[in-house]
Amino acid sequence: MKFSIGDPVYIKSNDEEGKIIEFISNDMAKVKADEGGSYHVYLSDLEHPYLRWFLDKNKKQKKTTNHIDQIFPEKKSTRQKQLPDGVYLVFFPIYVIDGMEERIDKVKIYFYNETENEYLAFYDCFLKNENLFSLETKIFPNQDFYMHDVKFEDIASAPNFKCRFIDTFNSQLDFENIISIKPKKLFEYINNIKFDNKAFFHVLLFEKIIPKPKKEVIVHQTMLKEVEKNEENHFTFKDALSKSKYVVDLHIEKLYINYKYLAPSEMLDIQLKEFQNALEFAIATHQKSIFFIHGIGKGSLKNEIHLRLNQTKWVHKYVNEYNNKYGYGATEVFFRY
Repeated sequence: MKFSIGDPVYIKSNDEEGKIIEFISNDMAKVKADEGGSYHVYLSDLEHPYLRWFLDKNKKQKKTTNHIDQIFPEKKSTRQKQLPDGVYLVFFPIYVIDGMEERIDKVKIYFYNETENEYLAFYDCFLKNENLFSLETKIFPNQDFYMHDVKFEDIASAPNFKCRFIDTFNSQLDFENIISIKPKKLFEYINNIKFDNKAFFHVLLFEKIIPKPKKEVIVHQTMLKEVEKNEENHFTFKDALSKSKYVVDLHIEKLYINYKYLAPSEMLDIQLKEFQNALEFAIATHQKSIFFIHGIGKGSLKNEIHLRLNQTKWVHKYVNEYNNKYGYGATEVFFRY
């Protein structure tokens, strides 16, 4: 069956309709679902929805009268909970016969939501700074959600699985973490499921999301060092104000085009230089405050930023709390001159 970008499609595996927005490979496309979110789908799982539309239209035209004794409650999902309460990253090894031996060819990766909450999920799989797969979708209560396959040689190379979940009905419940399974731990998981005769192994992401406490730091004057001022720099105050930034996004993809080819230490160096330049400029133009968007991740960038703020004169305090725009991934700095 042939498809083109922009074609409406019906996704057979999850009974949804959407539109093709990109072709990933010869057998996979990226689809934006009508109900929200976009994800990768195999072409074999797609079909044109026109026949369904025609049949549904005919069904709607045949109106019937239902009596009260003919109305039955909606059928609920019969899916049984397979894991304790929580949200999990689940791995299904797929085996093939190679000669006389059985080996793992690939691993299928799922989200398992064993809670009563609905989440907006963001997922990225990275291997050596290469993005293998990205996904943004809704995860419904008590649902398992297939995402993609990873070759066994890739998963044995310890890729990073970046996961973020936001509660659909309470955006302050925001969880983000990066999971990496080292080779030794991977083979331990595989041996355990073979011994226990199970089909998958899993990693708990969280049992429930707990709102993070407000973090506010008052910088004491005895800790401070003055930002160096270059007296040879000549600029007009009016020009400086026009260039002032009140929000500085330090995500590496915003700062460097070819960031995928950088080592983690090089990325951090670029981000800190941008931070330092913006901080010094804000002080030079007597800004009252500034936001630095650093993300959550492992916290290396945030910790380094907070360390430098503690050592900078004119910084009165800084706050890392939930923000409607940036979640917990930003620090607001307040100055006192």
